[in-house]
Amino acid sequence: MKPDIEKYLGMMDNWDMPREQKIQLINDLWHIMENYVDRAFGIHPVQQVMQKNPLRDLQDSEKIISSSCTQKQNKPPPPTQGVRT
Repeated sequence: MKPDIEKYLGMMDNWDMPREQKIQLINDLWHIMENYVDRAFGIHPVQQVMQKNPLRDLQDSEKIISSSCTQKQNKPPPPTQGVRT
């Protein structure tokens, strides 16, 4: 959607600003308000993506793989070289 530039330029007649700057200001304010409204009503692109792919629990209990391995892993001891005591 684009703003009606002529409609809003009439409201800025007494402003000491070149016409090009007025048009740019109208467009900038329009985009700001358009994004604000989109976010308020949940139609912002980021919100649409989040609704399609909602973040759920990172660990789904139905998808957990169990392991029957009971062998302990041998971990090397932490390095002592260069550590002050």
